[in-house]
Amino acid sequence: MKLLIDAGNSRIKWGVHDGIRWREQGTVEHARISQLAQAWAVWPITSVYASLVASEAIRFALQSVSAWPIRWIEALSNGFGVCNHYQDPRQMGADRWLAVLAARRLAAQDVVVVCAGTALTIESLCQSGDYLGGLILPGFHVMLHSLGQATARLDQPAGNKVDFPQTTADALASGVVEAQVGAIERARTRLASHTGRALPLVMVTGGDAERIASWLASPVRIVDNLVLMGLLEVANES
Repeated sequence: MKLLIDAGNSRIKWGVHDGIRWREQGTVEHARISQLAQAWAVWPITSVYASLVASEAIRFALQSVSAWPIRWIEALSNGFGVCNHYQDPRQMGADRWLAVLAARRLAAQDVVVVCAGTALTIESLCQSGDYLGGLILPGFHVMLHSLGQATARLDQPAGNKVDFPQTTADALASGVVEAQVGAIERARTRLASHTGRALPLVMVTGGDAERIASWLASPVRIVDNLVLMGLLEVANES
Protein backbone atom coordinates (compact mmCIF):
# COMPACT_ATOMS: atom_id res chain seq x y z
CA MET A 1 0.00 0.00 0.00
CA LYS A 2 1.08 3.54 -0.69
CA LEU A 3 0.86 6.41 1.78
CA LEU A 4 0.50 9.83 0.09
CA ILE A 5 1.06 13.03 2.10
CA ASP A 6 0.22 16.61 1.12
CA ALA A 7 1.95 18.87 3.65
CA GLY A 8 0.29 22.23 3.09
CA ASN A 9 0.79 25.59 4.76
CA SER A 10 -1.99 25.02 7.28
CA ARG A 11 -2.85 21.31 7.29
CA ILE A 12 -1.56 17.87 6.46
CA LYS A 13 -3.74 15.86 4.08
CA TRP A 14 -2.99 12.20 3.62
CA GLY A 15 -4.37 9.06 2.03
CA VAL A 16 -3.66 5.34 1.86
CA HIS A 17 -4.14 3.70 -1.55
CA ASP A 18 -4.02 -0.05 -2.18
CA GLY A 19 -3.47 0.18 -5.93
CA ILE A 20 -7.19 0.01 -6.69
CA ARG A 21 -8.90 2.45 -4.37
CA TRP A 22 -8.39 4.83 -1.48
CA ARG A 23 -8.61 2.87 1.77
CA GLU A 24 -8.52 5.89 4.07
CA GLN A 25 -7.96 9.63 3.91
CA GLY A 26 -7.52 12.21 6.64
CA THR A 27 -6.55 15.76 7.52
CA VAL A 28 -4.79 17.15 10.60
CA GLU A 29 -3.57 20.55 11.67
CA HIS A 30 0.18 21.00 11.97
CA ALA A 31 -0.04 20.95 15.77
CA ARG A 32 -1.47 17.41 15.70
CA ILE A 33 1.09 15.71 13.46
CA SER A 34 2.00 13.35 16.31
CA GLN A 35 -1.42 11.70 15.91
CA LEU A 36 -0.51 10.44 12.46
CA ALA A 37 1.79 7.66 13.65
CA GLN A 38 -1.15 5.81 15.20
CA ALA A 39 -3.42 6.46 12.21
CA TRP A 40 -0.86 5.05 9.79
CA ALA A 41 0.28 2.09 11.91
CA VAL A 42 -2.82 0.03 11.08
CA TRP A 43 -1.95 -0.17 7.36
CA PRO A 44 0.64 -2.43 5.68
CA ILE A 45 2.34 0.48 3.96
CA THR A 46 5.15 -0.27 1.53
CA SER A 47 6.05 3.22 0.25
CA VAL A 48 5.48 6.86 1.15
CA TYR A 49 5.37 9.84 -1.23
CA ALA A 50 4.97 13.41 -0.04
CA SER A 51 4.63 17.00 -1.19
CA LEU A 52 5.89 19.80 1.05
CA VAL A 53 5.09 23.51 0.88
CA ALA A 54 5.19 24.00 4.65
CA SER A 55 8.34 24.70 6.69
CA GLU A 56 11.32 22.41 7.14
CA ALA A 57 10.12 21.85 10.70
CA ILE A 58 7.03 20.17 9.28
CA ARG A 59 9.21 17.99 7.06
CA PHE A 60 11.17 16.81 10.11
CA ALA A 61 7.99 16.27 12.12
CA LEU A 62 6.51 14.07 9.40
CA GLN A 63 9.70 12.08 9.06
CA SER A 64 9.70 11.49 12.81
CA VAL A 65 6.18 10.00 12.83
CA SER A 66 6.61 7.93 9.67
CA ALA A 67 7.87 4.38 10.17
CA TRP A 68 8.96 4.37 6.52
CA PRO A 69 11.33 6.58 4.50
CA ILE A 70 9.52 9.43 2.77
CA ARG A 71 10.15 10.28 -0.87
CA TRP A 72 9.71 14.02 -1.25
CA ILE A 73 8.43 14.94 -4.71
CA GLU A 74 9.58 18.06 -6.55
CA ALA A 75 8.54 19.62 -9.85
CA LEU A 76 10.21 18.36 -13.02
CA SER A 77 10.84 20.00 -16.38
CA ASN A 78 9.09 17.11 -18.09
CA GLY A 79 7.21 14.07 -16.90
CA PHE A 80 3.91 12.20 -16.67
CA GLY A 81 2.64 13.66 -19.92
CA VAL A 82 3.35 17.27 -18.93
CA CYS A 83 6.00 19.60 -20.37
CA ASN A 84 6.76 22.19 -17.70
CA HIS A 85 7.59 25.62 -19.13
CA TYR A 86 8.55 27.06 -15.74
CA GLN A 87 11.97 28.69 -16.20
CA ASP A 88 13.36 26.90 -13.14
CA PRO A 89 11.13 23.99 -12.08
CA ARG A 90 12.95 23.87 -8.73
CA GLN A 91 11.22 27.13 -7.81
CA MET A 92 7.77 25.70 -8.50
CA GLY A 93 5.89 24.38 -5.48
CA ALA A 94 5.50 20.61 -5.56
CA ASP A 95 1.80 20.95 -4.78
CA ARG A 96 1.27 23.06 -7.91
CA TRP A 97 3.12 20.54 -10.08
CA LEU A 98 1.19 17.60 -8.63
CA ALA A 99 -2.16 19.33 -9.10
CA VAL A 100 -1.28 19.88 -12.76
CA LEU A 101 -0.32 16.21 -13.15
CA ALA A 102 -3.64 15.11 -11.68
CA ALA A 103 -5.57 17.51 -13.91
CA ARG A 104 -3.72 16.17 -16.93
CA ARG A 105 -4.85 12.64 -16.04
CA LEU A 106 -8.46 13.69 -15.38
CA ALA A 107 -9.11 15.94 -18.38
CA ALA A 108 -7.80 15.62 -21.96
CA GLN A 109 -8.48 19.29 -22.72
CA ASP A 110 -7.29 22.78 -21.85
CA VAL A 111 -7.58 23.27 -18.09
CA VAL A 112 -7.12 26.07 -15.60
CA VAL A 113 -6.14 24.33 -12.37
CA VAL A 114 -7.06 26.19 -9.18
CA CYS A 115 -5.90 25.26 -5.68
CA ALA A 116 -7.84 27.33 -3.15
CA GLY A 117 -6.14 27.06 0.22
CA THR A 118 -3.89 29.31 2.29
CA ALA A 119 -2.73 30.60 -1.07
CA LEU A 120 -4.74 30.62 -4.27
CA THR A 121 -2.79 29.17 -7.19
CA ILE A 122 -3.99 29.30 -10.80
CA GLU A 123 -2.25 27.11 -13.40
CA SER A 124 -2.64 27.08 -17.19
CA LEU A 125 -2.43 23.64 -18.82
CA CYS A 126 -2.95 22.99 -22.53
CA GLN A 127 -4.56 19.85 -23.90
CA SER A 128 -1.19 19.08 -25.50
CA GLY A 129 0.28 18.64 -22.01
CA ASP A 130 2.13 21.96 -22.07
CA TYR A 131 2.05 23.65 -18.67
CA LEU A 132 2.48 27.34 -19.51
CA GLY A 133 2.80 28.79 -16.00
CA GLY A 134 0.59 30.11 -13.25
CA LEU A 135 -0.34 32.71 -10.66
CA ILE A 136 -0.06 32.83 -6.87
CA LEU A 137 -2.46 35.01 -4.87
CA PRO A 138 -3.32 35.28 -1.19
CA GLY A 139 -6.01 32.81 -0.19
CA PHE A 140 -9.41 33.90 1.10
CA HIS A 141 -8.47 34.05 4.79
CA VAL A 142 -4.99 35.48 4.16
CA MET A 143 -6.48 38.31 2.10
CA LEU A 144 -9.01 39.06 4.81
CA HIS A 145 -6.31 38.99 7.49
CA SER A 146 -4.13 41.42 5.54
CA LEU A 147 -7.06 43.83 5.21
CA GLY A 148 -7.72 43.61 8.92
CA GLN A 149 -4.08 44.21 9.81
CA ALA A 150 -3.47 47.08 7.40
CA THR A 151 -6.79 48.92 7.38
CA ALA A 152 -8.62 50.62 10.22
CA ARG A 153 -12.09 49.24 11.11
CA LEU A 154 -11.82 46.21 8.81
CA ASP A 155 -10.55 43.75 11.40
CA GLN A 156 -13.86 41.90 11.60
CA PRO A 157 -15.42 38.63 10.44
CA ALA A 158 -16.37 38.40 6.80
CA GLY A 159 -19.98 37.99 5.75
CA ASN A 160 -21.33 36.49 2.55
CA LYS A 161 -20.55 36.97 -1.11
CA VAL A 162 -23.46 38.89 -2.62
CA ASP A 163 -23.95 40.90 -5.79
CA PHE A 164 -24.45 44.25 -4.06
CA PRO A 165 -22.94 44.21 -0.55
CA GLN A 166 -24.75 46.50 1.87
CA THR A 167 -22.77 45.67 5.02
CA THR A 168 -19.05 45.88 5.67
CA ALA A 169 -18.93 42.16 6.45
CA ASP A 170 -20.48 41.28 3.09
CA ALA A 171 -18.29 43.85 1.34
CA LEU A 172 -15.20 42.10 2.69
CA ALA A 173 -16.27 38.62 1.64
CA SER A 174 -17.55 39.81 -1.73
CA GLY A 175 -14.43 41.82 -2.48
CA VAL A 176 -12.09 38.94 -1.76
CA VAL A 177 -14.11 36.42 -3.77
CA GLU A 178 -14.46 38.86 -6.68
CA ALA A 179 -10.69 39.37 -6.72
CA GLN A 180 -10.04 35.64 -6.79
CA VAL A 181 -12.74 34.80 -9.30
CA GLY A 182 -11.62 37.68 -11.50
CA ALA A 183 -8.05 36.37 -11.56
CA ILE A 184 -9.28 32.89 -12.47
CA GLU A 185 -11.55 34.14 -15.25
CA ARG A 186 -8.76 36.31 -16.69
CA ALA A 187 -6.44 33.28 -16.70
CA ARG A 188 -9.14 31.27 -18.46
CA THR A 189 -9.65 33.96 -21.11
CA ARG A 190 -5.90 34.30 -21.60
CA LEU A 191 -5.49 30.55 -22.13
CA ALA A 192 -8.35 30.47 -24.63
CA SER A 193 -6.78 33.38 -26.52
CA HIS A 194 -3.42 31.58 -26.53
CA THR A 195 -4.82 28.31 -27.86
CA GLY A 196 -7.53 29.70 -30.12
CA ARG A 197 -9.97 27.24 -28.58
CA ALA A 198 -13.03 27.57 -26.39
CA LEU A 199 -12.86 28.65 -22.76
CA PRO A 200 -11.06 25.91 -20.83
CA LEU A 201 -12.41 23.83 -17.99
CA VAL A 202 -11.65 25.21 -14.53
CA MET A 203 -10.72 22.45 -12.10
CA VAL A 204 -10.86 23.60 -8.47
CA THR A 205 -9.52 21.91 -5.35
CA GLY A 206 -8.75 22.96 -1.77
CA GLY A 207 -10.59 24.07 1.33
CA ASP A 208 -12.19 27.10 -0.32
CA ALA A 209 -13.12 25.34 -3.56
CA GLU A 210 -16.86 25.46 -2.90
CA ARG A 211 -16.73 29.14 -1.98
CA ILE A 212 -15.09 30.05 -5.29
CA ALA A 213 -16.54 27.54 -7.75
CA SER A 214 -20.14 28.68 -7.39
CA TRP A 215 -19.19 32.10 -8.79
CA LEU A 216 -17.24 30.87 -11.80
CA ALA A 217 -18.64 30.50 -15.31
CA SER A 218 -19.08 26.98 -16.68
CA PRO A 219 -17.43 24.59 -17.22
CA VAL A 220 -16.22 24.12 -13.65
CA ARG A 221 -15.31 20.93 -11.81
CA ILE A 222 -14.49 20.54 -8.12
CA VAL A 223 -12.03 17.73 -7.39
CA ASP A 224 -11.14 16.86 -3.80
CA ASN A 225 -7.49 16.27 -2.90
CA LEU A 226 -6.04 16.97 -6.33
CA VAL A 227 -2.51 17.04 -4.92
CA LEU A 228 -2.91 13.57 -3.40
CA MET A 229 -4.12 12.35 -6.78
CA GLY A 230 -0.98 13.79 -8.38
CA LEU A 231 1.15 12.03 -5.78
CA LEU A 232 -0.60 8.78 -6.61
CA GLU A 233 0.20 9.36 -10.27
CA VAL A 234 3.89 9.72 -9.43
CA ALA A 235 3.86 6.74 -7.07
CA ASN A 236 2.22 4.47 -9.64
CA GLU A 237 4.86 5.32 -12.24
CA SER A 238 7.83 4.99 -9.89
